[in-house]
Amino acid sequence: MKKSLRQLTTIASTTLSLLLFSTSTALAQLKNPVLQGELTDPELANEGTAFANYFVGLWKAMLAIGAIATIVLFIWGAIEWIVSGGDKGKLENARNRITQAVIGLIVLVGTFVILNFLSDLLFGESFSILDIPRPDVLPE
Repeated sequence: MKKSLRQLTTIASTTLSLLLFSTSTALAQLKNPVLQGELTDPELANEGTAFANYFVGLWKAMLAIGAIATIVLFIWGAIEWIVSGGDKGKLENARNRITQAVIGLIVLVGTFVILNFLSDLLFGESFSILDIPRPDVLPE
C-alpha cells in the first residue's frame, strides 16, 4: 500500500512539474489589447497620457478594493451588534468596527474629491484626471 501511494505521489508530482515548468512559444505571442495603443505611440508616452492612464487605473482598482472592504466591515459590525446580546464588550467592538467602516468611506470619498480638485486646479475644467480618453478615441 505504501509503495503504490509513493509511486502515485511521484507520478503526480513529476507530471505537475512538467506542466508547470514547460515553456510554450504561444504564450510569448500574446498581446494585451488594452495597452497596445499607449505602448506603440511614443507621443502619448512623452505627453504623460500613458502614466495618467496607469495612475487612474490603479486608483480605480484601489477605490474598488476599499469600497468592498468598507462594505464588509460595515456588515461585519452590524452582525456583531445584532448578536452581541447586550454584552458591553461585544457591543463596543461592533461600534468600533462600524466607526472604522464609516471612516473608510469618508477616506474613499475624500480621495475622489481631492483628485477632482487637483485635476481642476492643475489642468483646468477642460481636463478631468478621472475621465481620461482612451488613445484610440482621441479627438483629431
